Amino acid sequence: MAKKKTSSSMARSQLAALLISLCFLSLASNAVGWSRRGEREEEDERRRHGGEGGRPYHFGEESFRHWTRTRHGRFSVLERFPDEQVVGAAVGGYRVAVLEAAPRAFLQPSHYDADEVFYVKEGEGVIVLLREGRRESFCVREGDAMVIPAGAIVYSANTHSSKWFRVVMLLNPVSTPGHFEEYFPVGGDRPESFFSAFSDDVLQAAFNTRREELEKVFERQREGGEITTAPEEQIRELSKSCSRGGGGGSGSEWEIKPSSLTGKSPYFSNNHGKLFELTGDECRHLKKLDLQIGLANITRGSMIAPNYNTRATKLAVVLQGSGYFEMACPHVSGGGSSERREREREHGRRREEEQGEEEHGERGEKARRYHKVRAQVREGSVIVIPASHPATIVASEGESLAVVCFFVGANHDEKVFLAGRNSPLRQLDDPAKKLVFGGSAAREADRVLAAQPEQILLRGPHGRGSVSDM
Repeated sequence: MAKKKTSSSMARSQLAALLISLCFLSLASNAVGWSRRGEREEEDERRRHGGEGGRPYHFGEESFRHWTRTRHGRFSVLERFPDEQVVGAAVGGYRVAVLEAAPRAFLQPSHYDADEVFYVKEGEGVIVLLREGRRESFCVREGDAMVIPAGAIVYSANTHSSKWFRVVMLLNPVSTPGHFEEYFPVGGDRPESFFSAFSDDVLQAAFNTRREELEKVFERQREGGEITTAPEEQIRELSKSCSRGGGGGSGSEWEIKPSSLTGKSPYFSNNHGKLFELTGDECRHLKKLDLQIGLANITRGSMIAPNYNTRATKLAVVLQGSGYFEMACPHVSGGGSSERREREREHGRRREEEQGEEEHGERGEKARRYHKVRAQVREGSVIVIPASHPATIVASEGESLAVVCFFVGANHDEKVFLAGRNSPLRQLDDPAKKLVFGGSAAREADRVLAAQPEQILLRGPHGRGSVSDM
């Protein structure tokens, strides 16, 4: 009996030890789970505040989707901008796209339900507009910018025998914000003619022609799709009638024509690069759309001084080179599924309640906190810099950086550069300096603000020996 009792006691002890072990394992597992959950929440918080990668203010080449793709060219469109927070409010209705056409490629006639503002990144071509009862043919080349009004029927061709024709464009949809369509009058299976949606009776009456003849004209397109190739002699014929515009006549101030950004004098230049711009005062169609176009050529190892636009939101597309951008942002960005966004909002509410006095003053004011948004950029990157957000773009040490910028809301906009010879901080009067910096630090502030002898385009942080957080 004693042996049995001893065995029973041992069994109970072993069971108790097993249960205790299981409890410890469970606690440890929960601790790991909570730790991982905390890490995930911190990662979500970092992403919402910008962090590495810079979303939703930075979009890489992988964010483009091919709308059209043949061996003769492609038309790629950037995904829609987030519809929440400051990005969606400022540029959510716009789309960025890139057109690439092979040598002697021909683009079928079509029209968009969107105004189109484009910049020729590379090559040369002919663009023909059919509008207001006339045909207008323009020769365009690298460095040109142009506005094509919504609804104008356009066809174009790459007129070069060996170089690709590449265009970066900003589209302003006129029907549904952030959504546009392309309409082809002539087609087949791909693209389809929009006339195919009408009944035979309507088409025969409209064109005073039998259905069979209409089908031959509008629904019988040679194979190749939206972007095809043309014989060299036909390309030459298309090029013969094209011009650079400027024909004058009545209403010439509203004339559609290409304008060369790189062919004009830069509005600023020094050893660190050149800046060009096309404003609404030079192009009335840009003014009507409340837009402006700029081009920044930043020498390798140089940077644009930290700056902001007072009214305009800047959509910057990297044309060539590499580097990075940084921006001070007070906003918490959205993104992802609605369920995730709701979790993030709830998490933010909990954090705000827990922070209490740390985050709010005695009267409940929101503390002023700014988050660094940073991302590496290269050819094809798109950056969104909202109005009043201080930001900078830095070219890498190894290569120069070329960036075309579309300014949305540009009418009455001003650029404010925060460092350098033209910084408004240098205009602080002495009483204000003493109040802002403290009496003992006012002279030191003078030395700091006057230390940079250059303006707008500056030597970058590379090689200074004190670069942090790189």
